[in-house]
Amino acid sequence: MLNVGDPAPDIALEDQHGHLFRLGDLRGKSNAVLFFYPKANTAVCTLEACAFRDHFEEFAAHDCVVVGISHDEREAQFRFAQRWRLPFTLLCDTSGKAEAAFGMTRWLGVLRNRVTFVIDKQGRVQAVIHGRFQAEHHVREALKALDR
Repeated sequence: MLNVGDPAPDIALEDQHGHLFRLGDLRGKSNAVLFFYPKANTAVCTLEACAFRDHFEEFAAHDCVVVGISHDEREAQFRFAQRWRLPFTLLCDTSGKAEAAFGMTRWLGVLRNRVTFVIDKQGRVQAVIHGRFQAEHHVREALKALDR
């Protein structure tokens, strides 16, 4: 798994609208928070996404782009964003290439992990936040990392 100080990989994935999102396009322009979550519209994933939504303005004030990533197909991501009025990009990592690029492993070898990466404008990882069932924890810790 990537560690603090490591360069973030330049992933390119389809978003919930069918557009290509490339992380490298943010370098030199914006900080980023990428939160990997197991599955759209499940209990803890919904709590986490809504917590990022509820603090969206705070992230914007830190010149930060919020991006959610899961293995869900585009249509599922689109419905998830619509249903919960999520104002940020959701990426479709159906092949698992972003998960692999960030060095993530599966919990107990089967379940997908919930990990958040805070990336600075230079494209370096500033924080790695873990917590399988602690949705709000990811938001609080990401904001702390951006305050540093």
